[in-house]
Amino acid sequence: MDRRIIIAVVIVAIAVAASLYYVVFMRDGRGPPETVENIGGRYNATISLWEGYGELEYTDEDGTHSQMYFMVEMRDGLDWIRTNTPGNATFLCWWDYGHMIKGYAERKVIARNPSEETVECVADPGSITEFDPHERVLDVATALTTSNSSEMLQIMEKYNATHIVMCTDDLMKAPWMYRIAGLDETEYMVLQGTSTEFTEAGEETMIAKLLENRDVDFALIYEDEEIKVYQSD
Repeated sequence: MDRRIIIAVVIVAIAVAASLYYVVFMRDGRGPPETVENIGGRYNATISLWEGYGELEYTDEDGTHSQMYFMVEMRDGLDWIRTNTPGNATFLCWWDYGHMIKGYAERKVIARNPSEETVECVADPGSITEFDPHERVLDVATALTTSNSSEMLQIMEKYNATHIVMCTDDLMKAPWMYRIAGLDETEYMVLQGTSTEFTEAGEETMIAKLLENRDVDFALIYEDEEIKVYQSD
């Protein structure tokens, strides 16, 4: 092969590699991950970590899930779930935490993606590559926004869910939960300065009760600064 052709091919290969590097690592200004941890386990999970940010990749019965958000602050709680809950446990949680609980903590979840009907609740809708059935997302939203614990239990029984995970971030995500459940979020949440708080009606819904651990028919079995884990009796 002509030397000039070889050089041209090499240059093109380098250019393609550089473009891929830019697309994958530089588009958000983070650069390449500071560390990559091979977690292994049932789903051969890998975590790529930047300062204060992480991405999860794992392979389960549905295929490979890559570039899934990994909330570093939840790691202690996820470790606890993986080592202290039954292997066949199923969790009710807001979908944002679903991939972490499934891929890292190796437990089933009701939902782990938004539905196509609710993708508007995502800050960057174009980044979503997977969707869950709307029924699942709606059921989770209904369970968290109902004021009737029996309704939440009925939804959990529908999916054989045994545990609940609540995260401190759920407070700022609550308006979307009410909206998706078909409720007027302004009746349940109010903006106080730069923070969001529950109204009197909001305090009676399950999300507020679970975040505050009061008046619930579930046992709190783990708690740290980021998450609470409940188990149904």
